[in-house]
Amino acid sequence: MAESFETLGAGNGFSSCLQKIIPGNKTLLNAPSLEQTMQAYWNFDSATFGGASFNPDNQPKDLICNASANVGSNVDGDSRPGYPGEFTVRNSLPRFFFKDGVKYYKHGIIMSFSATNDAALVGGGSSSSTFVTYSSSLYVVDQYLSPYSCVDETFGPPGEEEVIGKSASERTQTISSVTIGGIPFIKNVIKSFGGLAYNGPGTSCPSPNYPAEPSTPTLTLHTY
Repeated sequence: MAESFETLGAGNGFSSCLQKIIPGNKTLLNAPSLEQTMQAYWNFDSATFGGASFNPDNQPKDLICNASANVGSNVDGDSRPGYPGEFTVRNSLPRFFFKDGVKYYKHGIIMSFSATNDAALVGGGSSSSTFVTYSSSLYVVDQYLSPYSCVDETFGPPGEEEVIGKSASERTQTISSVTIGGIPFIKNVIKSFGGLAYNGPGTSCPSPNYPAEPSTPTLTLHTY
């Protein structure tokens, strides 16, 4: 239970002036209201994603004199192949921006996960990666998206090529709006795969083996 307090702040609902950012070509989605952004800022208690947990152990009133009293991060795990993945939880100061002449807010809570599965194939191998990010208000459409494709790998002079294997690739992005602890987020999932196998004309197309997406993070806000 947090200690009650009163403050005039900076006259904008926060303890200091917010930084303005330029959204550029980023896409707007599920932006928090001013009230929700204030909740995320003043009342952030803790957040947990996988084995990563950040608890700044401050009282909301501490932000009056120290606007960054609940800013920080925690990282747990390892994203290298053969490991269960890396989790990150981070809280930073909120910001604001204008898009199409309308003012929006962006809270500072970000939670992410990344992991890769490698597999040995005949004469080659494959790599399947999963990246999950929970963030606020704006996201970037990945520039390298491509549907699954599989093509022959050939060898030999023109007109006499022989099929010696198969190569396959894929890169997808899934965007959704979610609410965690009463605060709106964008869930951004990118999955990337590449595989190569050499087993003659009968080679099967390599298939992805993506790391599973982890359970939804948890967010706890102070109550009074």
